[in-house]
Amino acid sequence: MKTPIVTKKQIEILLLLYRFRFLDRRQIQTMLNHKEPRRIKEWLLNLTGNGVVSRTYSKRFGENTKPAVYFLDKKSREILKGQEWVNADLLNKVYREKTRSQYFRERSMFLADIFLNLRSQAKGEFHFFTKTDLEDHKYLPNPHPDAYIAVKEGKETKRYFLEIVSEQVPRYALRKHIEYLFKYYTSETWQKTTKHPFPTILLVCPSYVTRAFLSKFISQTRGYEEDELSFFLTTEDQIRSRGVKNDIWQKAD
Repeated sequence: MKTPIVTKKQIEILLLLYRFRFLDRRQIQTMLNHKEPRRIKEWLLNLTGNGVVSRTYSKRFGENTKPAVYFLDKKSREILKGQEWVNADLLNKVYREKTRSQYFRERSMFLADIFLNLRSQAKGEFHFFTKTDLEDHKYLPNPHPDAYIAVKEGKETKRYFLEIVSEQVPRYALRKHIEYLFKYYTSETWQKTTKHPFPTILLVCPSYVTRAFLSKFISQTRGYEEDELSFFLTTEDQIRSRGVKNDIWQKAD
């Protein structure tokens, strides 16, 4: 199977799809800081035609105005496997992308929107690492957070673990995960490995009911040793309607 020839910009697109998994054309254009939609469409059309990426789009009335959603296809493996920071084992699984659920796709794109919103607000050095970026960092919580974020303003660096809480996860599993995060914090695995203070944990909840449940459980579970571990919670609706603003977050004391 002949490997298609791609441009540097097209490789940038492939790396974005590798990191975020599913993106629409508008998100790709914004991430590339590109002013010409026509060029983005040409690059994506070429990649799609050569079997490097695939796309999905709805023909249903009312949804047919939405941009197509793109993801990696089989021929992307040979192109990306030599790129720095790309995990070869993950590339070998790109054939599964076509079978991902609609929820998974929407969650991936929601995370991309969060990234773009935070990047637009950043006044200093900004770093955003997706779950794919974090794959090789075995000392991190398991499962890995949806994103690790570091924002440097002046001499201070603020660090965050971001998790998008699924409405499909039952409450007993949510309780177990919160207990695990407290245990991970007290183990000092992060602190000893990175030599950095423990990140603030940001939980994006599917509803206000889930936010209230988690906030209460965190408060009830917190022990003296975990007193400095900070949890802030919000909902998907708040982010979608207002963006990632400071005042949408509720601290769990």
